[in-house]
Amino acid sequence: MTRFALLLLLGCLLAPASLAQEGATAESKVEEGKPVQLANELDQFVRDAIDEGLLTPAGDVDAAPEEMVADRPGLPAGVRPRQAAPFPVEVDCDGQNPLDFGEFEAFDRYQQIYTFQEKARQQPGQGEELAGVELAKAYLALGLYSEAGMVLKSTPGPVATAYLKVSRLMENRTAVDVDYFQKLAECREEAGIWYGAALLASDRDAGVDVFGESINAFRKLPFRLRADLTAMVVPELDRRGERILPVKLLADFTPAQISDTTQLQFAKSIIDLGEQRPDAEKNLRRFLSEPQFQEQALAVLMRHGKPLNSVQEEILMGELMKKFGQTGDDRALAASLQYALQELSGSSNYQPIMELAGMPALQNEPAQKEIRRQFIKGLERDLTSDNRLRNLAALNALVSDPGILASAPERTKLYRSGASLSVRFGLVSMTRVLMKQDETDDAVIAELARLEFRAGDYDAVTNWAQAYPENAPLNLLAAQSAIRQGNLVGLRIYEDRMEMDPEAVLSLIELDAATNRWIVSDEIYAAAAALEDPLLRQRADRVFAMRSSARELAKPRKSKLAMGQVSSVLGQPSEQVTGGAH
Repeated sequence: MTRFALLLLLGCLLAPASLAQEGATAESKVEEGKPVQLANELDQFVRDAIDEGLLTPAGDVDAAPEEMVADRPGLPAGVRPRQAAPFPVEVDCDGQNPLDFGEFEAFDRYQQIYTFQEKARQQPGQGEELAGVELAKAYLALGLYSEAGMVLKSTPGPVATAYLKVSRLMENRTAVDVDYFQKLAECREEAGIWYGAALLASDRDAGVDVFGESINAFRKLPFRLRADLTAMVVPELDRRGERILPVKLLADFTPAQISDTTQLQFAKSIIDLGEQRPDAEKNLRRFLSEPQFQEQALAVLMRHGKPLNSVQEEILMGELMKKFGQTGDDRALAASLQYALQELSGSSNYQPIMELAGMPALQNEPAQKEIRRQFIKGLERDLTSDNRLRNLAALNALVSDPGILASAPERTKLYRSGASLSVRFGLVSMTRVLMKQDETDDAVIAELARLEFRAGDYDAVTNWAQAYPENAPLNLLAAQSAIRQGNLVGLRIYEDRMEMDPEAVLSLIELDAATNRWIVSDEIYAAAAALEDPLLRQRADRVFAMRSSARELAKPRKSKLAMGQVSSVLGQPSEQVTGGAH
């Protein structure tokens, strides 16, 4: 009823203008050619504006939630009314083909939609469902997929569902319902073309054969649908090295249609690049500046090993980073994301990669998987690089990781490599942070303890030895720390754990001598005395000599003699001594 009232009101508003034009019919015939040119320009303008997002398709019911709330005064402020449940997905295997565009084969101008709308309204007995479907088919035939989706969103029935699935497939913004098209193709051979397109759009290789077997159905589609479908599937076919089928698709268009249609020019540039034709790369690079084709153009150039120059890279990276933060179109971002990550990873620029991982538009498994893959690829390269700057960039990325590596199988290996590299550089604090992230090996722990020992942090060394009592290098360092601190009790504990290899024994007795504490146990000195190697024995003998001298010096000295005791010591009478004094 509301729909009828709106149409009646619109008719009343347009009636005076229609009557006024009747008197001007004769004048309009003088310039018959000009309206045709204007119509063509208007058609292209409308399509480009919708593609760029400058115009919003008519009938956007999602734009008025507040008005709906206003009609429901019983709802609290800010609470949206409950939406009706979506129509069940149905597959119509009876009757006529639900995806028949036969009567719209000649549709190629936006102005034709008005003629069709008038004709549809004049058909008696036509139900609301059929009227909505026919209008949506007209929009689809003209490539106005968003408008078709808006019409079909509120139209029930299996036929409407079929066209709604097609509109969403052609918009190429969300995951395709491959199962639906498979069921439809099983009972409708003509739907094979859409099943093949859905498979290719979902990155499934089976789409090549399915689409190729339905080439005749492709030729029966309206021009705009064929052009857009060609631009959609040719990049996917190129990815799989398919060269014949893209040529067959393009052969369905005249040279004039190809030169006048951006989608077909894009497809042709990809085909030419695959055939290594002159100027093919130059023609494809033009599409890097067009948002509609930017991602696919990037993907094709990357596949064919065609690098961008530094100026193009800088401009494009800026545009892509802005787009990642704004758009919610996950599928459209795939190629751009791959390129951006490849460039960032290749230059060891990890901070933007970590920022991308947190962007709302990239919170989906394919995007996160690609971010993780490129992040790991860069880390593995830079952690083993001879370039010190790349090493440090990788270490900083590991320390700053916001969780990209949380579920990665390579996590432990990367953190162990990072800790090993960090301790080799003498970065104690960074090594400690990296070791807290995951398990580390004994060699890194021992090396870190060695750095801490050199820095005089003996308590830290002792803590490591207590945590890893079976680690021989740690026990030696802990024993040495105890010598430095004069901790006799601790020294005995770590001596008992030590392996009595010659170097460990000599290091203890030499440090004992250097500190002049002489608190190393006799068992250790006995082990040093038993060394047979001449060089090692020479080192041990020097310590033994120092130890003997220290013991002699440590003996109490004899007290001084009084004058009365001198004679008894010398064995002479005291008088003689006294007399001698005079």
